[in-house]
Amino acid sequence: MSIHFIEPLEQLHRRCLNMAALVQGAVEQVTQALLARRPEMAREVMDNEQQIDAQEVEIELAAINLLAKHQPDPTDLRTVFAIVKINSDLERIGDCAFNVAQMIGAIADAASVVPEDLKTMSEAATRQVHDTTRCLGAYDSDLAGAICQGDDVIDALYHQIYQDLQAAMITDTTRVPVNLAMIMAAKNYERIADHCTNIAEEVVYLVRGQMIRHVH
Repeated sequence: MSIHFIEPLEQLHRRCLNMAALVQGAVEQVTQALLARRPEMAREVMDNEQQIDAQEVEIELAAINLLAKHQPDPTDLRTVFAIVKINSDLERIGDCAFNVAQMIGAIADAASVVPEDLKTMSEAATRQVHDTTRCLGAYDSDLAGAICQGDDVIDALYHQIYQDLQAAMITDTTRVPVNLAMIMAAKNYERIADHCTNIAEEVVYLVRGQMIRHVH
């Protein structure tokens, strides 16, 4: 890495970590809101989404300015582009947390019990976000590999939840609104795990120079 590029690149990395912390907080809070069926907590997540959006734009502009002011070598350039991609995935995780928050009102109004598989899935996806933040902070390629492996479990949980809730709607049509809300929440947790996997794949590429996208 070019000596003159080290400090500004570290600053960009720190900004990305701050973004990850914001997103992690949103996912943790929306999961608590879902499991406790507390719409007021969900509204806080929705109110804070603009902060995540603004942070994403600021990081992308900082990356563009960094490239404009310096002439990075190929390794530095790869790192900047990876951070830009990671930043985008983080923002989308924030969007997914917002989407889950929108579903909690319908779930709470129906006084419906959150299915065990959805509890398990939401908690697993939240752990994925936590691990992704740690992975990004330390550029830990081993942890990145574990995150990619964990995505398969969350995918399986989503498909089970979808089948169970769909079957319940067929036998009891009064459950259609709440079950659809739960399915949408589950789908967004599945997308959160996908974005965590994308970030983990970028970390592996940065650390090992290996493209593992579509491999695991």
